[in-house]
Amino acid sequence: MTEQQLSTVEAELYDRQIRLWGIKSQERLRAANILLIGVRGLGSEIAKNIMLSGINSLVILDDGEVTEEEPQTNFLINQDSIGMKIADAVLVKAQALNPLVKVSADTSDLATKDPKFFEGFTMIIATRIKTDLLMKIDKVCRANNVKLIFGDVFGSFGYSVSDFQEHDYYEDQLRLVSKKRVLDATETKPEKETVNVKGQIVYPELNKVLILPNTKQSVDHIKKVKRRNEYFFLMLILLEFRNRQNRNPDIEHKEKDIALLQDIKIAVLDLYGFDHNKLNDVLFELVFGEVVPVCAVLGGVIAQEVIKAVSQKEVPINNVFLFDPVTFCGKEETVA
Repeated sequence: MTEQQLSTVEAELYDRQIRLWGIKSQERLRAANILLIGVRGLGSEIAKNIMLSGINSLVILDDGEVTEEEPQTNFLINQDSIGMKIADAVLVKAQALNPLVKVSADTSDLATKDPKFFEGFTMIIATRIKTDLLMKIDKVCRANNVKLIFGDVFGSFGYSVSDFQEHDYYEDQLRLVSKKRVLDATETKPEKETVNVKGQIVYPELNKVLILPNTKQSVDHIKKVKRRNEYFFLMLILLEFRNRQNRNPDIEHKEKDIALLQDIKIAVLDLYGFDHNKLNDVLFELVFGEVVPVCAVLGGVIAQEVIKAVSQKEVPINNVFLFDPVTFCGKEETVA
């Protein structure tokens, strides 16, 4: 049996999924080798969902250690795991989700990884990393036909950005089909028929989507969209904060961090020529920590996009998803 073929046990376990998206899509998932960078609150939700989908293997890469607060947002962590490496600590519960998936932990520093490390994966899911490192990984992915999705949760705000390159997908569509009677060649009432339609989305590389101050790149192609969602700019502000501070906003430094976010807001919105009044500073009160229900929602969205991308079933998001921290609704954006 090849990696792509399903065993009898797998066919029984994934029976409901196979009925939903078909045997070919499940076999593509069966052959998928996934790298998950970061397994905190959001990463644990992503890991759960893609494990249950029936992939071949999952490598969890995280060099952080379990703190006292970590079990409050990460359901894969036990209270007695404090002090352990996070990637090691989540293995037992992660493997229990689906014993048929090969799961392994990597506790090394992402920044030290040789580019060849990323080449052997079907798809890479990145969380909690700085944009310079993200761009390097995206470049390697594009050179080796590895799909990439990047996402984060900041408080009650979350987002994802995809680079699936030239992505082919298949979508079931209902069509009316006229049928002729054999005897007199007359047409009968049209009947509905499900047909499998092929489509393609061409994704821009991430350095054309995530453009921050002082990168000396043109943003004209993004500015052309006059009604850009304000949360797209909130995402850029938070990414720039992480780039400068090498961390997410911290409630222990709330006043100082909000002041820095306000400064970054000016730089980002000036770069894009976006009205400052359309992005209220009150939003900066909502970006601390990881709100567990938001992790669950965004983890489901990102895992869903992973499944779509790997299985080639249904239309994926093109290319940005933004989770509104006020209304708790999702918004899709096509950027660049």
